[in-house]
Amino acid sequence: MPVEHRVLGLDRRTFPFGVFVVAVFLLFAVVVPRVDAAITWDDPVAAGDELALASTVVVAPPTGWNIEAGYRTDGSGAASQSGEATVTGAGVVADLVPDSFDGTPAQLLAQIEKVTTATDDPTFRVDGAPTTTTTDSGEVGVLQPYSSVRGDGVIAAFVIDGTGVEVTASGPQAQMRAAAPQIDEMIASIRATDSRGDS
Repeated sequence: MPVEHRVLGLDRRTFPFGVFVVAVFLLFAVVVPRVDAAITWDDPVAAGDELALASTVVVAPPTGWNIEAGYRTDGSGAASQSGEATVTGAGVVADLVPDSFDGTPAQLLAQIEKVTTATDDPTFRVDGAPTTTTTDSGEVGVLQPYSSVRGDGVIAAFVIDGTGVEVTASGPQAQMRAAAPQIDEMIASIRATDSRGDS
């Protein structure tokens, strides 16, 4: 390497590439996260909103909570897309996860607890025995409170027409206590509809 191209033993011709790499790193590591944090995500649940968990399963989240993920129905129970949903409010996060399942709600709950304990949160601990819960439309499921270092929570499991629905709500103890009526109403709103959106 010619002397005129060296600075502190480095090839000056490579400097522009190094500066470019540093600039890209700063853009994605510093600038983008700050812009993302500065933009508030606001998609509140309006009265009557329902989210499609599966083609024939819907839920009504608490009015005023924020939809972080999920697919709204068209008002008749039908939706062009369906899948997992996440709603937040009152310091609580609620995740609703549908998947095909051919067992009972109790078996689904046991599977959820096993997976959560093994992979998600090693401090996960169930509190008390599971209880039976019934939605407003008559769907029977099981409900289990739990606690961990992340806070308190509740898991509900339903099996509706071959679709297992896992509902997990968690947050600090005080917020969970305050939001309990809204969480109960959301769980009770889970219902089956036919593919045309008729109840």
